Amino acid sequence: MTPGTPAPRVLVADDDAECRSFLQDALSELGFRVSVVSDGAALYHQATVEPPDLIISDLDMPGLSGGTAEALLRASEKTRDIPIIFVTGQAEDRQARLVEFRPGLRILRKPIKLTELAAAVAEHVPLP
Repeated sequence: MTPGTPAPRVLVADDDAECRSFLQDALSELGFRVSVVSDGAALYHQATVEPPDLIISDLDMPGLSGGTAEALLRASEKTRDIPIIFVTGQAEDRQARLVEFRPGLRILRKPIKLTELAAAVAEHVPLP
């Protein structure tokens, strides 16, 4: 990253406040600008209003799930290329099994380790 260039922006979506807080703190410490939302509808809205450099989303949220929000984002030319990392707390999450085989998508299992998070993020955007 060149001096004066803003750090990449990451949009975090998770209905679990503890996980949201962990991700926000960890990503901020890594030097990213972080926005957080608590559901898939807010994720979709925020990503279309101000597309981030990366999205980290829980797969299983009430209402609009992370997987459904991802499908809607992929349908729009404005947001289709935003990289997405999914997180899940379900060891046998049905959506996670379906998503794991889609090219370019990554899933992190909760509890998330900082080293795994940093490595997954670095696959998509440079660490500041």
